[in-house]
Amino acid sequence: MTWLLSAPAAAGAVLERHFCRGCTPPGPVTDVTCMRCGDGPLLACALAVGDEAATAVVQSWLARTGWRMSGPVCPDCVGELRR
Repeated sequence: MTWLLSAPAAAGAVLERHFCRGCTPPGPVTDVTCMRCGDGPLLACALAVGDEAATAVVQSWLARTGWRMSGPVCPDCVGELRR
């Protein structure tokens, strides 16, 4: 499972991490879910709050990694839609 966390040293930067069940970050958690397959990253701590700044950072990461924002639709499913 992919986790997104805000990078402490760089405003607007996102860290992409993977954790075992026992090492998950504390604090609020929410997710971004692909409307086709149900997969997507978990958002932790400041990114899970959902304020305008966090939303912009998450949307920027999603766009950079190939998500189609209308939906949203993950990169794997975007590829399927193009076939």
